[in-house]
Order: sequence, then structure tokens, then C-alpha cells
Amino acid sequence: MAYIGQSGSSINTRYKEHIRYIRYNNPQSAYAMHILQNKHEYGPAKDTLQLLKVCPKGTRMSCWENFYMQTFHNHGILITEQQINELNPLYNTANETRIIPRTDTRSQHKENE
Repeated sequence: MAYIGQSGSSINTRYKEHIRYIRYNNPQSAYAMHILQNKHEYGPAKDTLQLLKVCPKGTRMSCWENFYMQTFHNHGILITEQQINELNPLYNTANETRIIPRTDTRSQHKENE
């Protein structure tokens, strides 16, 4: 399963925030809540995170986050805490010509956009 999120901070800083939310049982993070509610273990950032897209924080980043959430939802790999109710037909059209990045860190896909 995958968690999709955005951050203006570095990916390592954001990971540390999630870990702090887990340790203090803080519901601010869907990722932390998923780990806590399902009694999952979590690994080091290098083994559990994958940067999907670099872009400026703001509307563009929010659009990419929504796109990836819908993509992962459509493939049945988005964590339950992030399930979406309204699907955007434009994202479905875009996904028809796109390959979803694998969550397996051994296989990295590059985006040339």
C-alpha cells in the first residue's frame, strides 16, 4: 500500500515528522494513522519513501498530489486513510498514456515532463 503526500520540506524532514506523529500517536498524518491503526512496522526513509515529482509548492503541487492519489487509488494501492470519493475524469485520461511509478524502491521510474 502507498501513502501520497506533499511537502515544501525535504523528503527526509517530512519523514521525520511522520515518525514523530507515530511515536506520539498524533493524528495529523494519514501515514502515521495507517501505521498505528494497522500495527505496521515502518522502516528507514531510504527503504520506504519514493519521491514521485519535484515541483513548486502551491496549486501545481496539489494537482500532482491529487493526480497520484487517484492513480494509486485506481490501482488499489492507496492506503485506506487516503481513499478518495470523487474521481477526476481528466486524471483518468492522463493515466491512459502514463505508467504508474512502482512503490518498490528497487525500480525507479523517471518522469521527463
